[in-house]
Amino acid sequence: MDTPTDVKIQYYGHSCFLLSFNNDFKILIDPYRNRADRLWFKKMMPEVNCELCLITHAHFDHDEIHILDETTSIFRISGTLATDNLKIRAFQDIHAGRSGKLNFPNIIFKIETANMSFVHWGDNRPNISEDIHESIKDTDILFLPSDDTRHLLSFEEIEELINKIRPKVIIPMHYFLDSISHKENSLLYITEWLDSRVEPVKHVPNTIKLNKSHIPNSTEIWVMDC
Repeated sequence: MDTPTDVKIQYYGHSCFLLSFNNDFKILIDPYRNRADRLWFKKMMPEVNCELCLITHAHFDHDEIHILDETTSIFRISGTLATDNLKIRAFQDIHAGRSGKLNFPNIIFKIETANMSFVHWGDNRPNISEDIHESIKDTDILFLPSDDTRHLLSFEEIEELINKIRPKVIIPMHYFLDSISHKENSLLYITEWLDSRVEPVKHVPNTIKLNKSHIPNSTEIWVMDC
């Protein structure tokens, strides 16, 4: 892969994003599916052409690997994957909420390339270790779960994480979307959460292309269309 100068982010909904670098290397994160007893999505994931898929944890709404080409590599454990132009670090921790009480594992991914950093929270609990915090603080883009049910993180826990990690951009995920979410999905919108925030909120297209110059100096919330 040539040295990336920009990154394209495409939002498939829920917690799934496709990151493309110079149009010749693509990373998919947390594709979703339904389960026999859980009908969360009315619109299913399409087949996605990518070189690498990151899976934060083994829940149905994060691990639809059957839409991947057979040549796609899958990264779902702790460790580091690095080339001259790209570095991905995977930090294993614990899922939030009820699954966390069972010590269900979750991976927080940090991607560094094109002089930018991206952190995908998955469904992690809020009380991360100091080692993980030091590794992900001051990130440029933070993909963070939020919805008005407080399903994974309370508004207060999100507030504490934002103050501690100090991301330049927060992209919310894991909430109800009219375009893909089934009526049996137990999540809600992010209306109340957005109203509670003091940061500027920008509504951006489903696909955005950015480089370091697009990163704001102070924290903003970017709500991606889907």
